[in-house]
Amino acid sequence: MLRTLIALIALLCLPPVMATIESVTVFPDRATVSRVTDTEVKAGSGEWVVSDLPTGLSRDSLRLSAQGPEGLRLGAFQFRTVRGSEQVSPRAREIELRIEALVGERDRVDDALRARQLQITLLESLAGGAGQGDAKLSIEGWDRALQTIGSGAEDVLGARRELSEERVKLDREIERLQRELADLGQSQRDSLELVVAWESSSAGAARLHVEYSAGGASWRPVYEWRLDTETSVLTLVQFAEVRQRTGEDWSNAELELSLARPSAGGQLPELTPWWIDVARPPAAEALDRARVTGARREQAQFAAAPVAEAEWDSAQIGGTEFTRAWRVPGKASVAADNQPHRFRLDEHSLDVSLSARMVPRRQATAWLYAEGEYEAEDALPPGTATLYQDRTLVGQIRFAGVAPGGTIASSFGVDERISVDYRLLADERATTGMLRKSTRLTRRYGIEITNGHSRAIAVTVLDQMPVSRDERIEVSLTDATTPPDQRDVDDKPGVLAWNRSVGPGATLNLTISYRLSFPEDLEGVQGW
Repeated sequence: MLRTLIALIALLCLPPVMATIESVTVFPDRATVSRVTDTEVKAGSGEWVVSDLPTGLSRDSLRLSAQGPEGLRLGAFQFRTVRGSEQVSPRAREIELRIEALVGERDRVDDALRARQLQITLLESLAGGAGQGDAKLSIEGWDRALQTIGSGAEDVLGARRELSEERVKLDREIERLQRELADLGQSQRDSLELVVAWESSSAGAARLHVEYSAGGASWRPVYEWRLDTETSVLTLVQFAEVRQRTGEDWSNAELELSLARPSAGGQLPELTPWWIDVARPPAAEALDRARVTGARREQAQFAAAPVAEAEWDSAQIGGTEFTRAWRVPGKASVAADNQPHRFRLDEHSLDVSLSARMVPRRQATAWLYAEGEYEAEDALPPGTATLYQDRTLVGQIRFAGVAPGGTIASSFGVDERISVDYRLLADERATTGMLRKSTRLTRRYGIEITNGHSRAIAVTVLDQMPVSRDERIEVSLTDATTPPDQRDVDDKPGVLAWNRSVGPGATLNLTISYRLSFPEDLEGVQGW
């Protein structure tokens, strides 16, 4: 009976198991953490207590597995909340005692400084009163007074200087310890303990795997596009920016970055009935619309409820055809500080064609433009791209992503060697017709582009003509217009493009002229 009681007490006093974070998979809206711990089991049964788990983990996502001696089985498990005030940190206590001692030492230094200041005040008063009054000092007396006051002042001032330096050192050490204590205090938040029951028919070494997901983590693709205009090569450097505030630091763990979205993966959008009905009075229709809007709002609330130049290793792309993921080379650490942590994933180079593009109606400036085919095996997800032209920062764009075989294109800053001139040549108004009169408005613009490069360069000039929304207003290009090479560019009505090649030092002249006609009795035209 006594042996059984001792064994039970020993079992209850077993310290919690600190499960090491082995790997982390970060999704755009959460993370899955895998912990592992090695321990010894004896024949019989017992409990493992895994401590320091974040309170924000999804309990429904918990997965447990174990390897060990023959007959090892896992039983029931439960979570326990550990309050931050219950956590014991010997290092924090040590720092607090050290701060108290240093504050006391600083008070002692302050007292000594005040004493030295009193001595200096006394010396100053003695020096100011020497030779005054009825008792005049002789020459010998003056000499002794100077020596006494001088040597005393030197000693006192030197002592005060040493005390001031000592106080500065004490202040710095106290501030450093307070920062360290604050950092420890961040880890003294509430946490969870996982209690797992086990039984085994034999003794031996065992390993417990704990996997769970937690919110408060995210990652996004980030790129650097580096254009070399001498070689016409565009280098795409792919990064991942990871943030997390899950409540636990990921230290020296395998880091994997996935584009899957667990929050949306299990919810297939549903279609609702599309009703056709006769028109109803406005008041009744407004009432029905309000009811439908309120119902949809309730459904939406319910659905949204829980849920540089050095050599680099490239990230390995794993997963399946449907769930691609990047594995960061080596081990990685990400603190739970919600600060951006950047990891380099891969690098791609592609040959590009260089040209100049301009929209002189908006800005009389030419922009260097690079375009090439992306031929790598894996797609690049959307993200922010920072642009560099010949090692010079020129801007930032929102990259829409590209699949293998797709086109990558972007402007890379202003091309100062190309001058653009855009001017109004004519703005005319006339009335035509005898019986049914109409108003005719005509405008004509001239575009002049001069290539200051030592080589020919392809240019694309973009402009636009008005587009009518009323059949009574007719818009057309006049014969004075230089015929455009493209109309309705990028499916934008009225946008025109001219594609030309301009030789070194040469000038290109284009003309765009359009005419607006509408009945004279039309009340007016807006937008012209």
